[in-house]
Amino acid sequence: KATHKEGISMKPRIGIMSRYLAKDNRFVTKAGYIYAISAVGGLPIQIPIADVADVDAIAGMVDGIIITGGADVTPLVYGEQPVPAIGPTCGANDRFEIALIHAALAKKKPVLVICRGIQDINVAYGGTLYQDNPSQISRDICHNQVAAGTERTHSAAIEPGSYMHSIAKCDTMLVNSFHHQALNTIGDGLKVSARAMDGVVEAVENADGSVFAVQWHPELLYAENPEHRAIFEAFVKRCAAK
Repeated sequence: KATHKEGISMKPRIGIMSRYLAKDNRFVTKAGYIYAISAVGGLPIQIPIADVADVDAIAGMVDGIIITGGADVTPLVYGEQPVPAIGPTCGANDRFEIALIHAALAKKKPVLVICRGIQDINVAYGGTLYQDNPSQISRDICHNQVAAGTERTHSAAIEPGSYMHSIAKCDTMLVNSFHHQALNTIGDGLKVSARAMDGVVEAVENADGSVFAVQWHPELLYAENPEHRAIFEAFVKRCAAK
């Protein structure tokens, strides 16, 4: 919980999942996540892939967790075999993040997940994925744009009465799109709160909104779009109250 000590404001500590780059043997966190959390009053803390046995300790050190974008999720973690067109995966990354999600849930820490993160959270709740959008689902909208990430390229319809709707305060919003996989069977305890106009799931949430997931990248849009900034504002506010 954010407190005051000796007159200094203690910002809520937001753990942001890093990505391991094998070719460079290093962990990286894209700057957009750091800047977005900083801009709305959070203290960003990078989390590397570590020993799964340490997830409880890690979840206990922060006030909330963000699972970021990245490579495809290996289907082995939800009981399927890979299709030929699946992209690069990292099973160790998937297992660590899913364990970290469960640790955060057990400690009642808010969780915000972005792009690949929505796939991780769905699997953590027992759901499944489309492993390769082009070959497994027939859709009419491009979900892997070639435009810059700061460009919003398609619409998402927001479910009335959802937590997403209370944040965005609109029925439809424009989003960017960079995903090779998508949600198939929705995990138990999650509900869809936004869809693209072709039916692809764009956001899910749990019953009280403490777990919130979007398929797009609001960290690339928050600076100029209030409805995307509001995602981070609402999340950090929840984390400060824990």
